[in-house]
Amino acid sequence: MADDDLESQEKAQKKGARNKLMLIIILLLVLIGAGGGAAWFFLLAPGDAETATAEGEETETEAAPLEPMQYQSLAPPFVVNFPYQGRQRYLQAEISVMSRDAAALEALRLHMPAVRHALNNLFSAQLILVFEDPSGIEALRELATAEVRQVLEREIGRPGIEEVLFTSFVMQ
Repeated sequence: MADDDLESQEKAQKKGARNKLMLIIILLLVLIGAGGGAAWFFLLAPGDAETATAEGEETETEAAPLEPMQYQSLAPPFVVNFPYQGRQRYLQAEISVMSRDAAALEALRLHMPAVRHALNNLFSAQLILVFEDPSGIEALRELATAEVRQVLEREIGRPGIEEVLFTSFVMQ
């Protein structure tokens, strides 16, 4: 009789363990189903599908694929003289412009005299800062970028370029 009680207790424990396992599996399936339903509702709800498609089309037209990077040299090199501590100093700088907009580079070539004039004036006015602080070269490059963008903005209605780069920079 004791053996029968022991066997029935073991069977009851195994049955209880199976019931717990089934309960856990059912709860997991319900949670997964609820998560999938919530994701579908918030991300792919039928009412919002048309709005999402319209918004997707707008972002595709606004964010057109980028053109490859192009460079335009502003030849011949810039040569600027300026007084510093009672002596005449000189700068020779070779400059290239970086852009992904081929039309802006064409406009840059067309308006090259205005761009060169603006950069000559900038270099003449700002070179003392470069002599006093070597990190001023980067500040001068940023000012040159802003100057070229301003000329293009005035001429074609958009900045058109990304950066002005010094490919050679010699001061004496």
